[in-house]
Amino acid sequence: MRQDSAVLKSFDSLAPMLIHKRNQPMDAEAKAKSQETINMLRQMTKVIIDMVTEDKVKLYDKNYSQEEINKLIEFYKSPIGQKYVNTTPGITNEIITKVLKEYLPEMQKKANSKEE
Repeated sequence: MRQDSAVLKSFDSLAPMLIHKRNQPMDAEAKAKSQETINMLRQMTKVIIDMVTEDKVKLYDKNYSQEEINKLIEFYKSPIGQKYVNTTPGITNEIITKVLKEYLPEMQKKANSKEE
């Protein structure tokens, strides 16, 4: 499934940023532990993708007729559908990166100042 690989690709680009968010130097042991954590989280992500995929199939079946599903398939096979499929992971990545780099630190600062 193409969406699954897009999710994993996004995970692969974002996971190191989450682990190393403070940009502090790491010794070999810390790097190895971080890589172990990334690998474990990636495996968990794969499991979650499988579970969500099953749920999505049920939800699509519940909310769309076969004719509507066929039209969705037709759309995704069209040039604009392919562009949507190919650009959405990058757009999502940019949004998540912006949230993690800009919005989350600001929210943490505000939360910390309220605690003091």
